[in-house]
Amino acid sequence: MKALVYDGKLSIQQVPDPVPAQGEVLIKVRYSSICNTDLEIIQGYMGFKGILGHEFVGEVVTEKSRYVGKDVVGEINISCGHCYMCQTGRRSHCTNRSVLGIFEHAGTFADYVVLPEKNLHVVPPNVELPNAVFTEPLAAALEIFEQTKINPTDNVFIFGAGKLGLLIAQVFRLSGCEYTVFDINPFKVEFARGLGLPAKNLRTLLPDERAEICVDCTGSPDGIGVAMNHLRPRGKLILKTTVADPAKIDLNQIVVNELNIIGSRCGVFEPALSLLSQKLIDVEPLITKVFPFDKLEEAFKLAATPESIKVLIRH
Repeated sequence: MKALVYDGKLSIQQVPDPVPAQGEVLIKVRYSSICNTDLEIIQGYMGFKGILGHEFVGEVVTEKSRYVGKDVVGEINISCGHCYMCQTGRRSHCTNRSVLGIFEHAGTFADYVVLPEKNLHVVPPNVELPNAVFTEPLAAALEIFEQTKINPTDNVFIFGAGKLGLLIAQVFRLSGCEYTVFDINPFKVEFARGLGLPAKNLRTLLPDERAEICVDCTGSPDGIGVAMNHLRPRGKLILKTTVADPAKIDLNQIVVNELNIIGSRCGVFEPALSLLSQKLIDVEPLITKVFPFDKLEEAFKLAATPESIKVLIRH
């Protein structure tokens, strides 16, 4: 099969078809998309080498699977099911886990991918396949609400109007609380406003303006410092950014201001699929361009530009 392989550089190669192990199924990838994590991996994040990609929708082709012939999306953490974390309901933090296209598991920028059947979720019939690709990042946005209580009276600053930030902002819009999206890129600020989101240029944010909740989804090492500087004492700092070269932070500020720091990663898929099915989250405007598979290297170049939001791959 064809696959995009990262081995210090990106290249489309012919590789053997993956073979499902017990409990796994073979999936023919229909669409995939480039995430900021993919861009960070080629800068050295996680030290991963192999087939990239973890946001996808595909058709199950394993005949013995209960999902055969169905379009599915898949959770990216492959857990053992036996360790303490798995046994206590925290499979995404399995101590023996691999992670699709990120850590010790071949990803979705390929003709086929394998995943455990337990990781799969059927796409509702009224969700278009390109839109279903947003299930994984939308689930990550919803994870914030799984981890902490958001009050309608809270005011929220969301730093970063990129792929994830725009999804997070749309979820906060459903919560009824006051929120503002900030970005240093004028294009992304205007783009967010075009979606009906309250957005401002970061340069207009005054030093004494603060919020009860700050979310860092900038994708920048500097984002955590900016978010922390605009958080009220005893406020909640929610961290979504992962980068190859993380920044140092002022731990004294956390102690003195009694800040609540919440690392936030993967989320549950069913609520994300429900929101997409009900058309409560608008993802179509976020698609900057759809590339054919053989133009994947070109797609990565576009995805890394400041004016790109979400780049999809048609397999």
